[in-house]
Amino acid sequence: MRKYIKYALASALLLAATAWTADWLILRHKIAQSAGAYGEYEVHYRFAVHLKNRRIEQRSEKATIECVHSLFPHYDEAPCWYLSRHTDQLQELNGAPWHFFYDDE
Repeated sequence: MRKYIKYALASALLLAATAWTADWLILRHKIAQSAGAYGEYEVHYRFAVHLKNRRIEQRSEKATIECVHSLFPHYDEAPCWYLSRHTDQLQELNGAPWHFFYDDE
């Protein structure tokens, strides 16, 4: 039984590595041929800043993000299929002052 589990795990790992390598090689070929390897999406960022007086201040901004037409992220770029589904992104921020140490007083 243990032998089959090791075989299945090794096969899954080899399949994942092969898929990532094939995706990278296809992307390299698209870049070399200038065949639309990159794309752009407009992403709407919304920031919710939690203030000291327990209020929430909201800010928003738009940014054009570059992405790659591939299955996996490469070259520090997100895949376009992911960005097309996540164009609205929310980030919550804490507006309290920074404390590098805490006193237990």
